[in-house]
Amino acid sequence: MLPRVKHLFFYVSGEHDTLPYAEVKAILQSEGFHYENVEVSPHLLCLEADKGCLQPIVSRSSFTKICGVEIFRCNVELGDILEQSKEPLYCNYVKEGESFSVRIKKTDKKSSVSVNRLERRIGDIILEKTEDVKVKLTYPDKVFFGVITEDHFILGQKFAGISQKDFNLRKPSKRPFFHPSALSPKLARCMVNLARAKPGKILLDPFCGTGSILLEAKSIGCRALGSDVKPEMMRGSLRNLKYFNISQIDLSAADARKLPFHRVDCVSTDPPYSRSSSTLGFSVEELASGFLSNIIDILPRGGCISIALPIDLNVVELGESVGYMCVENHLLWEHKSLTREIAIFKKP
Repeated sequence: MLPRVKHLFFYVSGEHDTLPYAEVKAILQSEGFHYENVEVSPHLLCLEADKGCLQPIVSRSSFTKICGVEIFRCNVELGDILEQSKEPLYCNYVKEGESFSVRIKKTDKKSSVSVNRLERRIGDIILEKTEDVKVKLTYPDKVFFGVITEDHFILGQKFAGISQKDFNLRKPSKRPFFHPSALSPKLARCMVNLARAKPGKILLDPFCGTGSILLEAKSIGCRALGSDVKPEMMRGSLRNLKYFNISQIDLSAADARKLPFHRVDCVSTDPPYSRSSSTLGFSVEELASGFLSNIIDILPRGGCISIALPIDLNVVELGESVGYMCVENHLLWEHKSLTREIAIFKKP
């Protein structure tokens, strides 16, 4: 095993059952990182990979809250945790003159282990086993992050926490051009990641609407192409992109079934299907089928598409009938009259 390959952990949002885990793995794949020994539990993804992958996760992920390198794991018993806490050489993680804190989250609400008590006890052990370091609860130099799950306790060193501030600033309600069908920034970013987008690569959204997906694609460094059949949506999308100082985006007024583009690397899109969206007299199924048939010729082999459609349209069957291979799919309940199915297709 290469020296940089480590046991890594990703503490993820509970906003969806599967998307946060799928997003991390999609980012790793798009950035060319091999991973193995994947473990999934509520709010937690653990795997083995080059620790160099942590920075792309921090800069790209929408549903990851904290990531880092695992130090040890053990049974969820206070005695076992404290015994294991005495084993690591903490001088490898916090240097002389530095400060640290211990933060623990509990995903198993039934556990009787006290988070506050455990933080203090582990902090005391680290102080005993290191020289000239101190506890600092706000803005410490290093953070030891633990998670109590149903099956085990994991302690690691936090690489970074991921701020949600920028996503909040890009909410649809805060943009100059608003439409009720617009995707949230976090979901739009996730869909860009699920399409295996990568900085410098060309991502297309052929139903760009208010520009949610284009905005997130540009935010991670993609080259972005957008089109929409409705000129007013194109103008609104351009207003939103300029508002966030996004430039160098090619926008075209075009029917998604007859696109003017010759080559793209990946596609991410959310076709119109809600009551507040117009399909110009075509059924959503007609639009999606025509788009998928048209786009397959300009995608490279292995290129991916992430697409969201109502569950009753059987998007997986639709994509496979055109010739794509379905990599994964996720259900996203919006309200009583809409459940989205997000499907990720690969061109064989």
